[in-house]
Amino acid sequence: MQTWLRRNGVLVAAVLLASSCGTSPSAPASSPHTSSLAAGTDINGTLRSGNFDRSYILHLPPDSSRLKPTPIVIAFHGFPMTADQMSRITHLSKVADAHGFAVLLPQGYQKSWALPGGSTPAQQAGVDDVAFVHALLDSASQLYGLDSARVVATGISNGGIFTEHLGCSLSGRLIGIVPVAGLMRRDTAASCAPSRPISVFGIHGIDDPIAAYGGVPGAEGFLSFTDTLAYWAKANHCTGSPTSGQLATTGHDSTTVATLTYGGCASGTEVIGYAVKGGGHAWPGGEPLGSADEMGATSQQFDASELIWSFLDRHR
Repeated sequence: MQTWLRRNGVLVAAVLLASSCGTSPSAPASSPHTSSLAAGTDINGTLRSGNFDRSYILHLPPDSSRLKPTPIVIAFHGFPMTADQMSRITHLSKVADAHGFAVLLPQGYQKSWALPGGSTPAQQAGVDDVAFVHALLDSASQLYGLDSARVVATGISNGGIFTEHLGCSLSGRLIGIVPVAGLMRRDTAASCAPSRPISVFGIHGIDDPIAAYGGVPGAEGFLSFTDTLAYWAKANHCTGSPTSGQLATTGHDSTTVATLTYGGCASGTEVIGYAVKGGGHAWPGGEPLGSADEMGATSQQFDASELIWSFLDRHR
């Protein structure tokens, strides 16, 4: 994962997440590496975006369960990670096989994503990841009969923060975002202008040792988890304060889950948060990103990937 430093007693990324905003996307030219579409399997593809050859994995569910047209979950790995690791950690492909949606797993440039205000390898190279995502959704939808109007974006860590950015800059292509262990950058919030209301389901460990639940101060810092949700609630014109709740304990670990739900949001959208007490920098219900000493606990109180399907199903 990123190297992190303590500044004024708060965890801060030494490699802040950055990029240029998307302009016009590259033409959706793609070259999949398989000659036939085997059901329930992965397809490796490449796409030219800007001056870069980009790669991705597309998982298509079996024909027996595949929804027609097929909605998409696009999932962004953390830094430094790969699309393969994201697939394994989240088991989104198995969930997709059961429910019939497609999973699109892009590969970040040098295992990173570009966001305004930071300095990941992708930002330093001048990568336009928003344009890449726009082109990838167009290309994959055309090639494989996917429903480009029914897309949920999710991601973890650097990928989760990028997902927040996509909610601002690509809301016209998304029905919702599910950032996991990824808060909204303060500079992203200052410039965020979604073209329409978008549903948000945030997931974050209260004891995350990498991405501090309480946020990071300063212009290049991060909103807290609750302030991130409140930002989206305001953007979606939700009414009133959030309703608090608690998930029933089901997993055999020391974590518990508090819920925050905003009601009365515009255009049938929703803003929901799961705050995992005792949870670390992790994908709940999935494989750990690293050791518990480094990343904290991976809660098994709920399955984030199944939750994403339920979220997609409510809004498709």
